[in-house]
Amino acid sequence: MRRSASQFGLTDEQWDAAKEEIRRAILDAAYERRMTWYGEVASKVSVVKVEPHSFLMSHLLGAVFEEECEAGRPALTSIVTHKHGDKEPGTGFYEMARSLGYRFDEPYLFWAKQVQDVFKLHGKPN
Repeated sequence: MRRSASQFGLTDEQWDAAKEEIRRAILDAAYERRMTWYGEVASKVSVVKVEPHSFLMSHLLGAVFEEECEAGRPALTSIVTHKHGDKEPGTGFYEMARSLGYRFDEPYLFWAKQVQDVFKLHGKPN
């Protein structure tokens, strides 16, 4: 999916900075080998206001997911989940995965593998 900063009234610089702040927030959690949630990630973005369950947040996470996939890395965004309830990623995670070419019959197993792979790649050594 083609995203642009102008869709959200942002400059390209704001979009890139927000995306990098989101990536950094997720990487910090991954290094600690822990899950994070939409609200925690959104709170780490200072360049623009991002609501945890907003269209902007979904698109920024999608952009991060897309870049990780293009770089041949696991789905970094897999560790971003709902804080309460099922504590799993939203449906957009699975939709994005399929749009990027991932094939799976069991979403939960796909997600669990991505989480493990993210922690292996980005987690602090044991």
